Amino acid sequence: MPAEPVPPERAWVRIGQVRRPHGRRGALLVDLDEPGRLRHPWTRFSAIGPAGEVQTFHVRRVRPHGRGVLVEVEEIESWEAAAALRGAVLYVTPEERVPLEADEYYNEDLLGCTVVDVRLGPIGTVVDVYDLGYQHLLALRGRTRRMILVPFRKVFVTAVDVAAKVIQVDLPQGWLELYEGS
Repeated sequence: MPAEPVPPERAWVRIGQVRRPHGRRGALLVDLDEPGRLRHPWTRFSAIGPAGEVQTFHVRRVRPHGRGVLVEVEEIESWEAAAALRGAVLYVTPEERVPLEADEYYNEDLLGCTVVDVRLGPIGTVVDVYDLGYQHLLALRGRTRRMILVPFRKVFVTAVDVAAKVIQVDLPQGWLELYEGS
């Protein structure tokens, strides 16, 4: 499996990956990293292809399609041109990200946060965020190096400080024992 391409600008935000071309006019079928957020204000994005090449595209139209979205861009007019982007990772600048509602966070901003339980103290670090559509799950690397899943819901998450990279939780008694086998 090839390594994830690294954007030339560290501030770029990953939004998804091209699954395949779609249609004769070269639309891109894109799997979004956060499919629950189908608001698309971005007018342009950069794609990093499998060989690491960076291209910028201007969005003509975005519409839902199955589990992903179809993206039509000004620069692509054929299936062959779109096929060259199969597997490309898509990024936008921070200014082009979907605006958030109150108490919403970008998945990438949660990565690397230390999760602190109100009774137990630090319990792990967020290594992934799973978007299930109806809720998000924080995947933590725990004290015993085992993976711990915590629903990202107000009933469990009491405070989030993205700048300090800390998420405070109040887990039910026995939650960690389910994962850490004590």
